[in-house]
Amino acid sequence: MVQIVGHYKLDRNENFVEYLEALGSPEDMIKKVTVPDATTEIVQDGKTYTIKSSSQVDVTLVLDEEVDEVLPTGVPIKNLATRDGNKIVVNSSAPDNRKRQRVYEFCDQGYMVTLMVGDLVAKRYFTRV
Repeated sequence: MVQIVGHYKLDRNENFVEYLEALGSPEDMIKKVTVPDATTEIVQDGKTYTIKSSSQVDVTLVLDEEVDEVLPTGVPIKNLATRDGNKIVVNSSAPDNRKRQRVYEFCDQGYMVTLMVGDLVAKRYFTRV
C-alpha cells in the first residue's frame, strides 16, 4: 500500500476556481487557496488524517466516523470518510442538499484530489516532496 503521510507541492489545478465559486467562496479566499506554490502536509494519528495546507485551510478526516466541518465560507457540512486501498473518499452533506464528494487518490509520486459538487468536477494534483 502506498504511503499517504508526507509533504506535497501543488502541481496543477483543473476547474478548481469554478468549483470554489460554485460553493460560494469569496474572491479573497479563492485567491488565497489557488496560489501556484501551495503545499500540503498530511499527518496521521490512528484513524485520523489531517491535511495541513500552506493556505491555512486545514482539513481533518476521521475514517468511518461522521465529522462536522465548517467550510471557510461558513457553511457547516458533515463528512464521512472511508479508505479503499490508495483512496480516501469523503462524502459530505450540507444544508443546500447538493451532493459533495472528495476523492483523494495516492500514488508513489503524490496524490490527486477530485472535488465534486452537484455535476461540477474539479481536480488538484500534488507531487510528493
